[in-house]
Amino acid sequence: MSPVNNEVHQLIQDLPITQQNFHVAWNLLCNGYNNERLIAAAHVKSLLSLPVINKESATDLRALINQFQSNLNAIKALDLSIPLHEMLLSQILIEHVDEVTRKQWEMKAVSQGITELEAIKFVEGKCQALELISRKSEP
Repeated sequence: MSPVNNEVHQLIQDLPITQQNFHVAWNLLCNGYNNERLIAAAHVKSLLSLPVINKESATDLRALINQFQSNLNAIKALDLSIPLHEMLLSQILIEHVDEVTRKQWEMKAVSQGITELEAIKFVEGKCQALELISRKSEP
């Protein structure tokens, strides 16, 4: 059993199997795993890490097209209010920052519901704060 399946199983294992508990179990699963921002980020990451085709091959091109379309359609199906280009650009930026900054960004984004477009403002603000701190510590 995969770790995710094990987590899901633990979440609902003590619920008796009844029609009434189906809705309880469904709500538990949705509350724990229906994170549209996380799902979209996973698809964007997959789009940004598509394999490079080095030799002419119908099979490889078909696999590339299928993977691209699958991720793109999954993002569109989420019907997010954030345009795809903003998600892509923000993901590129956030993947290039240090782990501490990325963690701070994710915590702020989750707690305040901020949009992907604000990633540049966040990174710029942190940069300015670090510049000020480093200047104050200089003699």
